[in-house]
Formats: sequence, structure tokens, C-alpha cells
Amino acid sequence: MRLIAVLTPALLLGACVTTRPTSAQVESCRAMEGNMGLQTPHDHGEMKGQGRNPMNLSHDRCLQILRNAQ
Repeated sequence: MRLIAVLTPALLLGACVTTRPTSAQVESCRAMEGNMGLQTPHDHGEMKGQGRNPMNLSHDRCLQILRNAQ
């Protein structure tokens, strides 16, 4: 039982590896940057402790993709 308690977090962390973006994702992020910029949108739900919304997550991912693509 203790072995499961020790190995489970290690397995879950191993699944968190960031994958390399495809060329389509990079182009999509460049188009978003050109159309509306890369500012993180204002989100009252996050401020109220309701977590991140998909729009904020996609903006953050595009920032990461474009930072690494340069």
C-alpha cells in the first residue's frame, strides 16, 4: 500500500511533460498575436477563485510557444 502511495505522484508528474508545438499551433499563435496581441485577458472568475478559463489557458500556451519559437 505504501508503494502505491509513493509511486502514484511520480507517475502523475511523469505525465506532465510538455509536448513540442506543431507548426500549425505556432502559426495559430502568431496569427493571434497579430490580431489581438498577447495580453492575458482580464478574468474575474479567476480572481474569485473559480480557476483558469480556456481562453486564459490558450493565451498562456501561446506565450510559451512563441517564447520558445524565437
